[in-house]
Amino acid sequence: MKKILLILFLFISLFIKGQDISFSQFDLNMLYMNPALAGYEQDFRILTTRRNQWVGLTEKFNSNLIELNITSNIKKRRISGGEINWTGGIYFIEDRANTVFKSYQIGLVPWTFHFQLPKNMYISMGLQNTMHFNTLDWNKLIFSDQINDYNNTVTASSVALPAFYSQNSFLDPSFGFILTKHSDQNKKSNNTSFIGFAWHHLYPPMQSFYNDQGEATKIPQKFTFHGQYIGSFNAVVTESFNFWKVSYKHTLQGSNSVQKDDIGLSLSFANNIQLEGGVFYRISRQIKEGENKVSLMSESIIPLIRIRMGIGNNMGMELSYSYDYNISSLNNTNTIATNEISLNLYYFSSKPTMCPAQGKWGSNRKWQNVMLNRKGYGMKHKKNRWNW
Repeated sequence: MKKILLILFLFISLFIKGQDISFSQFDLNMLYMNPALAGYEQDFRILTTRRNQWVGLTEKFNSNLIELNITSNIKKRRISGGEINWTGGIYFIEDRANTVFKSYQIGLVPWTFHFQLPKNMYISMGLQNTMHFNTLDWNKLIFSDQINDYNNTVTASSVALPAFYSQNSFLDPSFGFILTKHSDQNKKSNNTSFIGFAWHHLYPPMQSFYNDQGEATKIPQKFTFHGQYIGSFNAVVTESFNFWKVSYKHTLQGSNSVQKDDIGLSLSFANNIQLEGGVFYRISRQIKEGENKVSLMSESIIPLIRIRMGIGNNMGMELSYSYDYNISSLNNTNTIATNEISLNLYYFSSKPTMCPAQGKWGSNRKWQNVMLNRKGYGMKHKKNRWNW
C-alpha cells in the first residue's frame, strides 16, 4: 500500500508541474519537438513511436505518438530566387500513467514554409496549435484520510471532488524555426548542419480539474534549442561507414526551470541492409529557489540501433529502438529501463523537390550518399535499388 501511495504522490507532483513528455529519439525530428520540422526531410512521412517508461515499477507510464505531414510546392526555383515549399502536419499523442490518469494531445501544424536561400542555405518556419484532453478516474484515488493504521479497511474520503472528471483545452500555440546549411556541391565532404529553436505554450493552457486559474496549474512555457551535424566519410579512408551524426537538444521549461540536455553520436554502416548505431546521454540541471548554484544530475545513457530498408519502388521504412539505462538517483535496479521503439514510413516523390535536409532532390549527393545510405549502390544494382 505504501509503495502504491508513494508512486501515486510522485505522479501527482509531476502532473502538477506540468512537464511535457520527453522522447529519447529526438534525432528523428518530430513535429512535437519543433513545428518547423514538418516536411523537413521528405514529401510525405508517417512516424509512430511508443515509449514504455520505467518498466520496473508497478504503475505504467506509456506514451504513444503518431504523426504525418504532406508537402506542396508554391514557388518554383527561378534565377531571381529559390523554391518555397508549404508543409502541413498533424500528430496525436496518448499518454497514460497507470489506469488513473489519461492524457491525449492533438497537434495541428497548419503551415510550415521552407525557403531556399543562397549559398546552400535554407530557413524553415512553422506554427502549431495543440489541443489537450485529460481525464482522471477519481474512484481509483486513495487520499490520506482514507488510510487506516489498524486494519485494511478503507473509509470514505472527505475531499471535495471537482464537478468535472475531464479537463480540456483547445488553444496552445507554438512556434519554431530552423536554419540549415549544406556544404558546397564541389566539395567531397557532403556535410549538412542545422540549428533550430521552438517556443511551446505561447498561451499556457490550464491543467486543473478544479478549474483553478492560478499560474501553478498551467503548463509552463517550454523553450527547445536543438541542432544536428551530419558528416560523410571519405571513401579513400574507409568503406565501413556512410555517415556520422551528432545531435543535441536543450530543453528549458518553467520559471524555476528544470533544464535537460541530450547529446548523441551515431554512425551509419555501409552494407546492403543499412544499419545505424549510436549512443545518447541525458543530463538534467535545476536552479532551486533561494539558491544561486545549479544542481546537476546524470539521468540516463541511451544506446540505439536503427535499420533502413525499401518496401516498394517509392517507399522506404526506418525502424529504430532505444534503451534508456537509468543512472540517476532512481537507480536502474528499481526502474529497470525505458524502452522506445519508432517506425518511420517515407514516400519519395518521383519529381525533384526542394528539401531542406537534403538540398535539391534527385541531384544532391547528400540525398543518395548521406541520408539514404545508398552510396551509388542503387544505381549500380537496379534490382536492389531500394536497399538504401
